[in-house]
Amino acid sequence: MRGALLALTLLSAGCHPAVNQGPPEPQVQTTLKVENRNFLDMNVYVLQGGTQRIRLGTVTGLSSQIFTIPAHIVRSSPLRFELHPIGGRRDTRTEAISVQPGDQVELTIPPL
Repeated sequence: MRGALLALTLLSAGCHPAVNQGPPEPQVQTTLKVENRNFLDMNVYVLQGGTQRIRLGTVTGLSSQIFTIPAHIVRSSPLRFELHPIGGRRDTRTEAISVQPGDQVELTIPPL
């Protein structure tokens, strides 16, 4: 009886699917590189579906910053970006652009 039970246990262990022991596939990141040539710091937003505004972060005056765009937002391409000057009055929006996973979008803010 023990021998049959041991054989059944070994046989059932051989039926389980193999577990992938290799490293997981890397996630492709989509980024936005913002070069701010203005003196004002800017809050950077991505507009999803034209109605939802999602903050990516802040780029300080006269500097550059790279932001990661979440994958679920990239899937809703085309995207628009909105810039809000801290201490300023007027927000600026980009035209709609098509973005694919893994792209690096570059945006330059001119001096005022």
